[in-house]
Amino acid sequence: MLSDTRRSQALAALVRPIAEFRTLVRDALTQGEAFLAAQTAGADERTTQARAELGRFADGHIDPARFAALFPAVRRADPAALAVLRQSVDTLRALIDRDTEMFVADVPPGGQLGDVVRQALAELGRALGAVSLIELVRSERYRAGEHERLLAPVEFPAWNNAARQVAPPLVVTLDGADLHAGALARFTDGREKIVLVVRGPCAPAPLVRCITPGTLVLQTADGRGLDRVAAFDGPAIAAIVPEGAATFLHDPATGREPWQRLVIWHSGEVPKRAVGGVSSWQMGEELKLLADQARTPFSIPGAGGVSSPATGAGDAVDRIASWLLGQSELPSP
Repeated sequence: MLSDTRRSQALAALVRPIAEFRTLVRDALTQGEAFLAAQTAGADERTTQARAELGRFADGHIDPARFAALFPAVRRADPAALAVLRQSVDTLRALIDRDTEMFVADVPPGGQLGDVVRQALAELGRALGAVSLIELVRSERYRAGEHERLLAPVEFPAWNNAARQVAPPLVVTLDGADLHAGALARFTDGREKIVLVVRGPCAPAPLVRCITPGTLVLQTADGRGLDRVAAFDGPAIAAIVPEGAATFLHDPATGREPWQRLVIWHSGEVPKRAVGGVSSWQMGEELKLLADQARTPFSIPGAGGVSSPATGAGDAVDRIASWLLGQSELPSP
């Protein structure tokens, strides 16, 4: 199915932030498992571990039992801390087993996009809580009653700044009729990346209302620009839309002014009928808003002395270059 292909395309584009989050989870899981093993290790287990750590080149030269005895046993954690540590390890193991599916959510037909994203990120927030708990227990800073709540689903508004900087990406599949992008505004913070895979017809420019000076916003029909989503050091919202919808990239890294940040590849057309309860008039307003943000604050000289505003930085550069060549009477390239 086309939606499955596009979902795979979105996941492939997000391979870097996905790998970063999985590494965070795996490292914490390894540390948690090692701490648990050390809590119950006896002399024989410590000797076996020392033999493995010394390697085969130490065979016959270093006594692993005496070597292990040189280092004190791990200080025993209290039962409450160990119990929450086991829960944290189990939480991370279950998440790792889901592989890339942990980064995918689906909006059922007629469902609410904002609710699905909120719930998906809340579950992923449990992983961030488990990572924090493992470190608290290992460093003997765990306090029962104060920290155990970290294992509950944590909704995005409750994430602190550190958590938002390591926020996991999310790919969301949904029908075009359910793409009400205003619900995503609350998640545009830190380094959160959300890519929507749209099934069926949608409004021509649904993501235009997500554009803010520091948020990367992309609408693409063929995957163009998805590489910028993963690489951008900040929040990003993208949608793989059907053919005919507007396609554009708003990249905060390319300038201070809106027209410098926004490139429109295809302007799209207003459907004659409502889509998902959004009227033709409302969709037309979104297209006008998109054009207004891309319009340069100056006019470009044209043929016969007629001037007109350029649309986007790329258009401005091309038209100024063409005009300058005409003025110099040099042949156009």
